[in-house]
Amino acid sequence: MAMTAPANALSSLLGLREAEEQRAERALAAALAARARAEADGARLAAAEERARVELAARRGEDAAVGERAAEALARRRYGARLAAAVETSAAAEAAWRRDELEPARRAEAVARAAHLRARQRREVVEADDRRHHTRGRER
Repeated sequence: MAMTAPANALSSLLGLREAEEQRAERALAAALAARARAEADGARLAAAEERARVELAARRGEDAAVGERAAEALARRRYGARLAAAVETSAAAEAAWRRDELEPARRAEAVARAAHLRARQRREVVEADDRRHHTRGRER
């Protein structure tokens, strides 16, 4: 049985919609991988910030030794200031990561999910039309 022009057009359109859906699936997979990488970076940054906070807390708990020289006290205070700056830097790096990497990755994932959904729905519409057309052809 030869295919009619509408059936041929539906088959061609179905092939296009399937290819579109596959591209959307690949884009979604890439977006998910990018978000996972961003979250892994965030875990690394959070761990670094926590280490800096623990070190700062440990140093702040140290009291001056009896008979400590002024130079030693000054060095201890400067070291504490460097640790506090490291905590601030770590917190700023995590905030920048959240703003510059994580949020864009989450938005890209949402866009990719929506595009995949639209592509799947478009393919399903063509499949349904194709089934209806084949069903009508058998009834005749």
